Amino acid sequence: MRAAVIRGAGNINVEEWPEPEPGPNEVKVKVAYCGLCGTDPEILEGRFGLVTTKMSDEPRIIGHEASGTIAAVGENTKNYKVGQRVACNFRSPCGACYYCRNKMEHFCRRPHHSSGAYAEYAIYNEQAVYALPDDISLEMGALLEPVSVAVHAADVANIHPGCSVAISGAGTIGLLCLELALKSGAARVLVSEPVAEKRQLAKKLGADVVVDPFKENLEEIGKELTDGRGFDTVIEASGSLDAAKQALSLIDYCGTILWAAVYPRDAEVGVPPSYMYSKELTIRAIFTSPYSFPRALNLLPKLDLEPLITHIIPLDDIKKVFETHKTGKSIKILVKP
Repeated sequence: MRAAVIRGAGNINVEEWPEPEPGPNEVKVKVAYCGLCGTDPEILEGRFGLVTTKMSDEPRIIGHEASGTIAAVGENTKNYKVGQRVACNFRSPCGACYYCRNKMEHFCRRPHHSSGAYAEYAIYNEQAVYALPDDISLEMGALLEPVSVAVHAADVANIHPGCSVAISGAGTIGLLCLELALKSGAARVLVSEPVAEKRQLAKKLGADVVVDPFKENLEEIGKELTDGRGFDTVIEASGSLDAAKQALSLIDYCGTILWAAVYPRDAEVGVPPSYMYSKELTIRAIFTSPYSFPRALNLLPKLDLEPLITHIIPLDDIKKVFETHKTGKSIKILVKP
């Protein structure tokens, strides 16, 4: 089969790769679309903190935001059949380790990982695929994984009816958090984003105020929107360390700050304990999306997802995928094998 294979930092090419076959409890999916995640360029360039040096030196196929059609099923697979349209989770928990048994499946010690979806075919554990309703296209299905991340963000960000929310970054996760915040009852939402096209889309999707943080005073505008108080929740989804720190100046008393992006492994953000104490703040972060996929699947037809897909690029042009991402103007790029 054709697959985009990484062979060393910055080196990715489409080449012939052995076509995988499902094990007893697995399904083989003919990939229709696979979204580019913000972690993918970091993995390609050897900057992603969760990938060890040994792992980065091994030839590998990445890509984890996939949709497609089941091409084969393992002998023990009972819940799916060939021809079904599905969206996929890139990992499935073992269900038996300490963390799986204590409501922390995203920290499973023995997870099953998919084979990588920048390819014609990928293999998934049966529990990691979700049948798509007839009214959900395969393009929209490829957004199931990022929607699940936004669901998890909403779970931990303490968003409730009538609250105020600030979001930094209007990429895929930031915009999905915007939509989830509004559906969770947020009454005032500000989105901070330096790219004009992304600000315009955030406004279209329901943000009350959009701000260019490089040209406008974000803190002053935030105070105006919240009657001088600051926000109940601040979600940082840009990956900017400056934005992660600035969240402290945007938050109100008893507020919740959520760091919902990937940051350099050795980076630090200073947080004054006395400031935390005096405002009784909560700072959270999210890592993948436990127990979120079924609810994300229910939300797919309720969200405005089509405007988020800015590019669909053939697998054979995989280098163009990463070049387009570098421009900073794309939102969700789908790779089509």
